[in-house]
Parts: sequence; structure tokens; C-alpha cells
Amino acid sequence: MKVLLVTGQLATEVVSTYAKQSPIETEVVTLKTAVAAFLTPKAIIESLKNKKNLTSFNLILTPGLLRGDTAAITHALGIPAYKGPKYAADLSVVLDLLGEVKLSTTTPADELLQQQLTAKALAEIEKVENQRTILLKNPGNMLVGGVAVGKDFPLRVLAEIVDAALMDKETVQQIARRFALAGADFIDVGMAAGESQPQKAAQLIHWVREVTNLPVSIDSLDPEEINAAVKAGAQLVLSADAGNLDAIAPFIKDIPLVVIPTNQNIGYIPKNVSERVQFLEQIITKAQSLGVNNILADLILDPQEILNSFLAFKEFAQKNPAVPLFVGISNVTELFDADSVGLNAVLTRLSAEISGGILLATEKSNKAKGTVAEEVIAAKMMFLAKKRNSIPKDLGIDLLILKDKRAHEEPYNRNIETLAKCVIIAPEKVEPALLDHLGTFRIFIDHIDHLIVAIHYSMNNPNEPLNVIKGKTAQAVYAKILEMGIVSKLDHSAYLGNELTKAEIALRTDKNYLQDTAIF
Repeated sequence: MKVLLVTGQLATEVVSTYAKQSPIETEVVTLKTAVAAFLTPKAIIESLKNKKNLTSFNLILTPGLLRGDTAAITHALGIPAYKGPKYAADLSVVLDLLGEVKLSTTTPADELLQQQLTAKALAEIEKVENQRTILLKNPGNMLVGGVAVGKDFPLRVLAEIVDAALMDKETVQQIARRFALAGADFIDVGMAAGESQPQKAAQLIHWVREVTNLPVSIDSLDPEEINAAVKAGAQLVLSADAGNLDAIAPFIKDIPLVVIPTNQNIGYIPKNVSERVQFLEQIITKAQSLGVNNILADLILDPQEILNSFLAFKEFAQKNPAVPLFVGISNVTELFDADSVGLNAVLTRLSAEISGGILLATEKSNKAKGTVAEEVIAAKMMFLAKKRNSIPKDLGIDLLILKDKRAHEEPYNRNIETLAKCVIIAPEKVEPALLDHLGTFRIFIDHIDHLIVAIHYSMNNPNEPLNVIKGKTAQAVYAKILEMGIVSKLDHSAYLGNELTKAEIALRTDKNYLQDTAIF
């Protein structure tokens, strides 16, 4: 296999560097256009049609950002031509997979590769889901509200609406819909500790079931609340302990139950790993004697004793392989002043290593926003890694949000400054944009519909909006603003582009957005 790599003048060096990292034989041809993205199929055809050794190549790869369809190159030159990656850093990966991946004449190779890797990963998971009838016969697996849970399945995510008992119907349903869209497997309604509100518990179950088909669970230790929730259709109960088991056992015999090693009535929880395991085993044995058999075990993940907590889970799992585990990893995420993405990935990996069944996801604190979606992705990642006996890398699914896997930047050549007429250092302090006679804008984020919002006001009446422009990206919003002709000054346009881009970054990273305020 011999590949001809076409690029522009500025990218020649970096393309050559990454091409050498692959054993595939390549030759880099540099066309007169400075920026590779500005090349066109016509320009490539004109430049290559008289190349002497052209017929010795099996394949032509163009820049991924090439405008147009490379099929025209194939037709004109008689050699298959496809789009390569958008970034030179991905070139060696694409070259190494030639023959395994079907390239495209219209889609950049790195995008295509990612799509195919993701599709393969999801197909692997789907294959397991389709075998659930057989897998459910294995010890350690069970059905919870119609969802297969256990060591042979991906970790399931239970998204808790914390303090749901203190919320109105609209808020509860809004959060439930958001969690469902994020991929949660269960929606849990959290009751208020120290209060007994059985009527509200039943009401909450009905509210959630009105807006989602996902199984709904109740998080309470109060027997009356649990009884009311079960009668209303709760399909999972969190939680039973030594203090409330006798009271709730009569009405949850057919309902999956999470059991914890505590006695909340007297404020007791064993700290020692072995004692915690033994106490939980005692409670489970008693529950089974009372006719409760659909049991999940929660050894309680203590944010001050993370290692010991996981050791307790591990010891229990080794002694009781037929009992699925419930792991409250959000106990840690909510209480660490660290970004949730990495925390959720590592905690999910640990949960997979102990063959956990269900993960708890909460988004009570601002810093934990996005946790449900993060745990859903992490659960798939860790299941694939375990199934493939690999580390959670190059799986086709990832949690890379703020950082890049590979360096995609083209290095800045400082020597270019010697060719410029003038090198200017822009001052950090910038004068504010002058008022535009066509009006002003307020920028917001609509977190419900996940949109950027630009509200346009006239200069004469700043209290009544003229237009509300919504979009998923900064580019979509400012393109519409320009199309409408409601901005006239260059500095105002630049200001809008800057603010809308900040809003998009905030939307994607779950940061707060305040107009005229730095994000980081």
C-alpha cells in the first residue's frame, strides 16, 4: 500500500512528521495553496495530473477540511481519492486502519473513524442486551422494573431528584425529563429526611410516571412513605436497614429493595470493613426470612473512607456473588471540589471492578451538573473495557470534554514574524463597544432546551424585546443575527461573536454564563 498525501504549504512539515509514525509507505505532495483547507478537488486535479509516478500510488488522501467531493479526483486521475483527517495528529491512526475502515469522499476520516468506532461499541453493548433472557439466569443478575441489572450487564444509572418532596410538580417533571434525556435507567424521587409525607411520596411517583416510561424508585427510610410510593407504582425502594425492615417487609415482597448496613433509628453504622459486611449480611438474611428476595446491597460509599468503602463492597461481593450491588458514587462527586467528569469516570471504573449493578447519580450541587450523562457514558465505557479485557481507552466512547486526546494544533512558526510588515501586541484592556443604533442584545442560556438565546432590544425601548434568536451554537445564532441585519457596527459584531462563543462553551461544559464576565 502506497499513499499520496496532499496538503498545503503551511502544513507540510507537520503532515510529514505524523505520516512517518505509521509503517504505511507515504509521499507528501505540497500544493501552492498556503492553507490546506482552502484546497479544492479542481486544484488538486490540476496539480497532480502531470505527476510522473502517480500510477504507483494506491490511494490519495486529501485534507479532511477540503471543500467538495473527492470523487471528482478519483474520476479525473483514476486513483481512489478520499478525505483524510481534519487534523494531522490523527493521520497515523487513519493510515494504520486503512483496509479496515471504509473511507469517504465527503466526510473527514477522523469523523468517520469515530462514528464507526462508536457504532461498533454500541453494537457490542446491544448484543449483550439482546441476550438478557439467558444472562438473567446467571447468579448476580436480576430484573428491576423491567431493566436487567447485574454483573453481566453495563452498570445502570439511577438518577435521583434530590429533595423532590420539597418541589412542585413542574420542577419535578422538568428534572425527570432532563434525566431521562441524559440516558438514566431509573428516576428516583428523594424524600425529605425527618418528615413523613406519604401523600407527597405517592404524588411524586405519579408525577414522574406522567412524563417518562422509566422505572421510578422512592428514596426514603420512612415506612409510611415507602408503602404509599409502592402503592402508587414505585418499582424500586431505597432503602431498608435494621431499623425499618420489619415495618416495610409486608408490602415490598415483590419489589426490588436496596438494603444498607445501618440502623438509622439509633444512628448506627459499622466503620470496620468486616463488621459492615457482616451486619449487612445479617439484615439481608432477616429480609429473606420475611419473604423479601429481590435484594440489592449498598455498603455505603463514604467520601471520607473511599478505599475502605470499596473494600467493603469487594468483600461482600466475593462472599455474596448472587446479590447485585448498588453503589452511591455521587456521595463522593457531590462533596469533592473537583470537576465531576474525571471523578465519575474513576468511580465508575471502581464500581465495575467490584461488579456493581446500579450507580447513584445526583446533581444537587452546581458543580455536579451533568453527572447523570457522565455516569451513563462512563458505565458504557467501563463495561466495554471489562468485556474486552482492556483499559478504558480507544473504546469508541469517551468522557473527554475539556481536554483533547491528541494535540491537534498546528505549531506556530515564530519566524513568520520576520516577514510581516508589523508585529502588534494587543492591549489586554479593551474599550467597550459603542452603542449600535440598531439595538442591543442580552445573551442567556436556556438550560431546559439546551440552547443559546440572544434577546434583541431597540435603543428607544430597552424593556420590550424586538426579537428572540435561539440556536444550539454561537455560529447559528450570530449567522441569523447577520442575516436579519440587526447589527451595524464592526465592534458590536465582534462583541456579539465573543459573548455567544462564551455562552456556547458554558453550555457545553455546564459552566455558569454571565454576560460580560469571564467563564474561567
